[in-house]
Amino acid sequence: MGVSERKKREFEKREIAIVNCAIKLFQSKHPSLVKMDDIAKQLEIGRGTIYLHFISKDDLMAKIQYEDYVRLRGRLEKALVEKTGLEMARKAIRAYIEHCLGDKHMYLVAKQCGDSLNLDNVSEEVKKLLIDERNTRLGILEKIYKQAKSENSVNAKGAYPNVAVAWGMIRGAVEVLLDGHFQNEIKSEKTYLESIEHVLFYGLFSGSKER
Repeated sequence: MGVSERKKREFEKREIAIVNCAIKLFQSKHPSLVKMDDIAKQLEIGRGTIYLHFISKDDLMAKIQYEDYVRLRGRLEKALVEKTGLEMARKAIRAYIEHCLGDKHMYLVAKQCGDSLNLDNVSEEVKKLLIDERNTRLGILEKIYKQAKSENSVNAKGAYPNVAVAWGMIRGAVEVLLDGHFQNEIKSEKTYLESIEHVLFYGLFSGSKER
C-alpha cells in the first residue's frame, strides 16, 4: 500500500470515528448542546482536525442525517420487488416503521440533527448528497404510487398529496410511540402497528363514504 492510499484510508477511518463519536454524544445530549470541542476531547484529537472533515457542526449533523436517509432508502428499495402496488406499499410502510423503531436512539439523533440543521453552514458537497438522496427516496415512493394507481388501488388526489399524507400519518404514528404518548393505553406495539396499516389502507371510519 502506497503512502497516499494509506493516508486516504486513515482519513476515512478518522471521519467514521468522528461521526460515530458525535452520534454517541448526541444520544446523551441534544445536538445543540454538544460542541466540536466535546467531540475532539472525546477522540483525543485537535478541534482543527475535525474541521479537515467537516466545515461546521451543521455539516457534521447533515452527514449524520444523510447516512440515516441512506439506510432508510436501502430498506424502502426492497419493497420494489413485490408484485403489486399494494404489496409494495405495505412493505414500504413496514420498512419505514422498522427503520424508526429498530434503532430508536439513532432515529431520534438523526431527527434532532435535521431539526437543528442550518443549511447555510453545510458544505455544497453534503447539501448535494442530501438533495440527491431525497430525490431518490421520492422516486421510490412515486414508483410504488404509480404501480398502485395502474391497478386502480388508489384515489385520484395525485401522487405527492397522497404520498405526503401517508408519510405524515406514519411518521406521526411512530412518534406517538417514541414520545411515550398513550404508553399505558397501548398494550401491544404489534397491534398498534397493524392499526396504522389498517387506517392507511381502509380508513378509520369503516361506515363512511368519500364525498
